[in-house]
Amino acid sequence: MNDRNALLRGALATIALYILIVLTLFIPYLSLLTVWLLPVPFMFLAARDGWKSTLCLLGLGLLFLIILDHSVYLLIPVFFMLLGGVMGYMIFLKKDAFTLLLAGSLTNIAVLIVCLAISVLVFHFNPASAVQSALNDSFQQTLEQMKPVLESNTDELAAQYKEQLANVGHLTPMILIMIGVFNALIAELIGLPVLRKLGVDAPRWVPFRLWQVPKSTIWLYLAVLFVGWFEMGNETPLFTVVLNIDLILRIVLAIQGFSLIFYYAHARKFPLIVPITITLLTVLFGFLLLQMVCILGIIDLGFNLRKRISQKKL
Repeated sequence: MNDRNALLRGALATIALYILIVLTLFIPYLSLLTVWLLPVPFMFLAARDGWKSTLCLLGLGLLFLIILDHSVYLLIPVFFMLLGGVMGYMIFLKKDAFTLLLAGSLTNIAVLIVCLAISVLVFHFNPASAVQSALNDSFQQTLEQMKPVLESNTDELAAQYKEQLANVGHLTPMILIMIGVFNALIAELIGLPVLRKLGVDAPRWVPFRLWQVPKSTIWLYLAVLFVGWFEMGNETPLFTVVLNIDLILRIVLAIQGFSLIFYYAHARKFPLIVPITITLLTVLFGFLLLQMVCILGIIDLGFNLRKRISQKKL
């Protein structure tokens, strides 16, 4: 009976996967939604039956993809299929939501690195160089159109822009990490509620106001700042490492700061729309405000502001 149920689940997951692949590859507008649903059949099957059934589904999915298409676009469904398999297996092992996010993010980053290598070595296409070239062409066109209006030296302005644009290549590791985490987060936010509807015991998220990053983040951030104080050339590997780690840690500390804002709003019984509005306005309109939130996160980690807020509440 169990074998029959496993075969039935495998067949249904395969059918669902084939339908999603077809919709993703051949219906452009609908693919913006269906591509995020691609991990769900793998999450479901892996969560119920483990990794062996997931490998069978992955093999069937790859075979179907090869039959349908032979272009570089095949890498997109494969990316989400692998993500779903890993996250589903974490559910099978009864891991929490943050472990799912970590496993999914690491899988995404590994696949992105492989895809980037394939894109460069096989298809002779470097996405980072393409983005730099497109941004440079767009800036040159804008500069040519505004040259009669600009009173300053446009050559100097162009040189400053090119210097800033060169950092895009240095930021490739951070961009890969952010894409990996973002895709894993969206897939988890969509997949877990669907799995619960299908009867899977999927983990639930801790409320955002209770999120806490390790206190060691402060020391790592201070170490990065200390290294960054030394003069270094833009072409050195150390510059690339420091630049990427610094930006990633700033984002992590900003998340800590936003979490504190939600915690304070909950403690003071403010409506949920208040911290949400503050967060959106800060992200959309203020680099300086983001820096302040980052500092708030550092203070929260260093002086345990949440404990003080709880004591005042009492």
